Amino acid sequence: MEIFSKSLKQTDISARLTVPTRALKHINMPEGDNKVNLSPRDSDGNEWRFTCYTRPDGHPKPAFTTGWLDFVRAKGLQIGDKVTLSKLEDEDEAGGAPQYRIRATRTITLFKQQHVIDLPQQFAPDQ
Repeated sequence: MEIFSKSLKQTDISARLTVPTRALKHINMPEGDNKVNLSPRDSDGNEWRFTCYTRPDGHPKPAFTTGWLDFVRAKGLQIGDKVTLSKLEDEDEAGGAPQYRIRATRTITLFKQQHVIDLPQQFAPDQ
């Protein structure tokens, strides 16, 4: 199940990934908390660790903070690239921890036709 998909903007590649507020209903944030750690796997099977943070008061304005810029650097993400976060429904229904997937894509033009490609890991994350 797709949670959200977005085209990256400057803030998304230089500071944090802003997440649509509607996505919060699919991210298992503990009640009363304003952050949760997620460990989605990319299309290469690599696990990434992000913190999804919301403001404690007022409009939540969710964002992926800690760990997000490691993903940006490793994938070589640019403005206009697309990121999609999905949740595997089967694992959550079985009572286990939810399993997330993250996909980074870029649209390229070859011979006057547009193609969407998955972005593989280019650099090892700093850990």
